[in-house]
Amino acid sequence: MLQCRPAQEFSFGPRALKDALVSTDTALQQLYVSTFSPAERLFLAEAYNPQRTLFCTLLIRTAFDWLLSRPEAPEDFQTFHAALLPRKQSQARKHIYLQPIDLSEGPADALLDHLRSCTEAFFLGLQVKCLPSVAAESIRCSSRPSRDADSLQLHADGILSFLKSSKPGDALCVLGLTLSDLYPCEAWSFTFGMFLPGHEVGICSFARFVGEFLQMGPSASDPAPTEVAASGPENPLQDRGWTLCFNALGMAQCCKVVCHELCHLLGLGNCRWLRCLMQGALSLDEALGRPLDLCPICLRKLQHILGFRLVDRYKQESTYFQFLPTPA
Repeated sequence: MLQCRPAQEFSFGPRALKDALVSTDTALQQLYVSTFSPAERLFLAEAYNPQRTLFCTLLIRTAFDWLLSRPEAPEDFQTFHAALLPRKQSQARKHIYLQPIDLSEGPADALLDHLRSCTEAFFLGLQVKCLPSVAAESIRCSSRPSRDADSLQLHADGILSFLKSSKPGDALCVLGLTLSDLYPCEAWSFTFGMFLPGHEVGICSFARFVGEFLQMGPSASDPAPTEVAASGPENPLQDRGWTLCFNALGMAQCCKVVCHELCHLLGLGNCRWLRCLMQGALSLDEALGRPLDLCPICLRKLQHILGFRLVDRYKQESTYFQFLPTPA
């Protein structure tokens, strides 16, 4: 009988975590003190508190986890700050655009409205707009049969090229949204999301959440009932002959993958410090296990870009996230 090994903690020491957050550079240390109030600094200091209760240590469950399979140098604030490209600081570039693909506006309004509200709370200070849905056929991206299901996968590169060529002039970034499965290259079986470095466009897929959280069933014309695997309030959406039922847990997963990819578009790299939304994910289990928010190190990065007060952002987030379940 096979026995599962317990999850192993992966953690940097308090000194490494403090340096990652505050920096060893004198100028960035002074910036830290001038940016955050004493109360905010006390909150952020939980990052390097050995008895921390607000943030969790990374866990490794299998040898195939992203943390082991994709070794890379962790991105501290100093590295992020040095690599951050200058952005035009104008009111004209304060918009995040969401581009639905094969999500007709009427049936998908509940999902898109939820994602827009959560995104505006997460990226406090930016406005989020939804563009009219476009058909994947009109993009003319490549596709292939899925290796895991009886469906087609869309090639992410073709969608990214389309988003790059059609990006609105006032866009800070544009993120495509689709229920179709995606693949980045022939060698990969799938990807949750992908972005085009330097062009501030990305694409993310909700397809891998269908089995457990976005149950697809017969349309309203079919008398057979549609069931949802996980418990929680449901919002049925009809689209392209199918009924899509989004419960609270499914909505949370959609929100997580959207905010993760948008953080990449704003300049944040993957996180290897603490359990964080910016962790990479190579499997559905890893994606579901990510928290909905950022660790203190990544939170400082996002605050540096957007300039919000921490308390204002958390108040705004609580309005939209209070009903969402948290991962175990």
